[in-house]
Amino acid sequence: MKAYRAHRLGGPQALKLEDADEPAPGPLDVVVAVEAVGLQLADLATLSGERPPRPKPPFTPGLEVAGRIVALGEQLGEEAQGPRLGSRVVGYVPWGGLAERAATRWDACVAIPDAVTAAQAAALPFAYGGALLALGNKAALKKGQTVLVLGAGGPLGLAAVAVGRALSATVIAAANGAARLSHALEMGADQILDAGLVSVATAVAEQTAGRGADVVFDPVGGDVSALALQALARGGRYVLAGFASGRPSPLDAGQIFARGATVLAANTVLTVERDPAAAGKALARVVAWVENGTFTPRIAAQFAFADAHHAFDYLAGRRGTGATIVTIDAS
Repeated sequence: MKAYRAHRLGGPQALKLEDADEPAPGPLDVVVAVEAVGLQLADLATLSGERPPRPKPPFTPGLEVAGRIVALGEQLGEEAQGPRLGSRVVGYVPWGGLAERAATRWDACVAIPDAVTAAQAAALPFAYGGALLALGNKAALKKGQTVLVLGAGGPLGLAAVAVGRALSATVIAAANGAARLSHALEMGADQILDAGLVSVATAVAEQTAGRGADVVFDPVGGDVSALALQALARGGRYVLAGFASGRPSPLDAGQIFARGATVLAANTVLTVERDPAAAGKALARVVAWVENGTFTPRIAAQFAFADAHHAFDYLAGRRGTGATIVTIDAS
């Protein structure tokens, strides 16, 4: 098969499209003929050696794929209740997605309904499935509660807006600029605020009658985190979901203590490794939401397999207001 592989960790420029052995499925794995792969800032950071754990080269990026099952692990017989050869599926993969074939645990992938394209499906696992694991499973966001979503114009933020709305919460979306905020409104935000023009804490206080947000979803990190913590209600939950700013969140322990707050780390990669069934269950729920029209994942840019280097350039530019997808001819 063809696969993009980095023989050293030095950024996307180290990637080469080359021949590689097709993956052999483990006992509970499926092998997928990849039709679409979603790329994340996590892929970019890992290629640069900035995100632990650092993989041992040669290394193929790509954490989420959609396609058709072409091989089953030895414990996944055709009579078993589970995957079938030829089925369309989307799933999390433990790296290796940017290739014509990828292997993953069968319980970390779910069926794709006919109404959902491969590109749409590949946008779901880490952004939308990860947002549900963070907001639903970890933060226990309930109907009628308020969630403040930072970075609401980016891929993870937009997904959290959609998931928060699907969970019947009130969603306040914070982003920089009218264009990004317009996308948050399209994904279902109830209220918006321009983080570059107003105080996040003051604006949230005004929009919640002084109470603050029950949950803050933070995929940004950096200075934004310290300011957003002040917008959290007493007893609220602060969810760390990434560092799109390139810097960790410098949260004030005094502020956390004063609010009786809970800080939660939403590391989707770790969740998939430790509990693939929980990750798969979350993914199945977001696929069902897409199928029934609750929301449609936003795709910011789509690239052909031969042009995958341009996809990484696009990610590096931090321009994406939605998923970055690479499509593959899996024939």
